Amino acid sequence: MPSPRIRRTQAERTADTRRALLDATFDALVEVGFKATTTTEVAHRAGVSLGALLHHFPTKADLLTGAVTHSFGRRIEDYGLLMAGLDPAADKLDAAIDLLWSMYARPTFIAWHELWVAARTDPDLAAPMIEIDRQFMVASELLYTQLFPATDDAPGRLDKAVGLNLVYALLTGLATAQSLPGYEPFRTDEVLDAFKAMIRAYLGTAQPPSVGR
Repeated sequence: MPSPRIRRTQAERTADTRRALLDATFDALVEVGFKATTTTEVAHRAGVSLGALLHHFPTKADLLTGAVTHSFGRRIEDYGLLMAGLDPAADKLDAAIDLLWSMYARPTFIAWHELWVAARTDPDLAAPMIEIDRQFMVASELLYTQLFPATDDAPGRLDKAVGLNLVYALLTGLATAQSLPGYEPFRTDEVLDAFKAMIRAYLGTAQPPSVGR
């Protein structure tokens, strides 16, 4: 005898529709770019009517920034879980930068970059994008503090906000330079290795063991 069909609540249906629209928007930004990510394109990808889309996201800016917020929320969570699951013997500095770079090399940065460039000439998009970026930095600083708790006697102590800005500036530059398919103007691995060495020199810490490399 078949099991009785469980009916979803209105709240569950609403959440599912919003999630489908956000995922479809994100995919469109990555695959076809900002210009082609129209509300019609997103509704088609999500399998909903244009009216349903506008009910959940009255403006295109709401839809686009919602998609990036949704994606960054997942990435922050993923990053924390990956770091928490590291081998206790692993070098945290190497792991933190390598994992963060792996996130920049994924579609999330492509979607973010599409919107960031578009926001330069779109005030309706610029304001929420700036707010999202600020929230992301606050979340990053919290995670950074949890992973690398400060000690008063730490040599070469660097303000966490400055340190994070330095890391993000480097990774953003590397990822932007690689945004044209098939072209890599810099030897990324060498740049990241040099950056890690610079951080260790500044902090006065030793190189991690080379076992397994």
